[in-house]
Amino acid sequence: MTDQAQGAPEVSVAELKRRIAAGWEALWAYLDSLTLEQITGPNDAAGWTVKDHVAHLAAWEDGIAALLAGKSRLEAMNIDKAMWQQHDYDVMNAKIQADHRDLSWDDVKAHYQRVHERLNAALDALSDADLMRTIETYDVDREPAPFDAHDQDRWVIWYVVGNTFGHYEEHQPWMWAIVNDGEAG
Repeated sequence: MTDQAQGAPEVSVAELKRRIAAGWEALWAYLDSLTLEQITGPNDAAGWTVKDHVAHLAAWEDGIAALLAGKSRLEAMNIDKAMWQQHDYDVMNAKIQADHRDLSWDDVKAHYQRVHERLNAALDALSDADLMRTIETYDVDREPAPFDAHDQDRWVIWYVVGNTFGHYEEHQPWMWAIVNDGEAG
């Protein structure tokens, strides 16, 4: 097995950044349409507010920004090795929620903006070919990532997509449901 994916589709950092920027703009257009009460008040069955969802998105994106920059993903996310090795996303997400619960909306927004800037800086340092390297080649923690046995599932680009615009799209219906009393949008 090589660090570089064989037969990988042509993907550019510029196109990836374009997709991330479009997702980011859509996310913030929605969030900017909400009142502070809608962001911090109602919650879903799991007890999450819209603010909790945004803090969650920021934490996972911060992990990817750190990973791409050659830093500790676990440290960026404030997740310890034992918790990570369990691959229990519910436990990790509960920790992330607890870590950010007492932050104000302004603090969450400012934090996420800094995270997003770090992600873009990390992407700017990559070549197009770097996107097709396996996640293990970036991981300074040397912690196994949950993935299928196929090389393409380990390409770092899928982790970037899954923790940026793919993640934004996943959470937007849940945030909509919180604001709209559980009705899907």
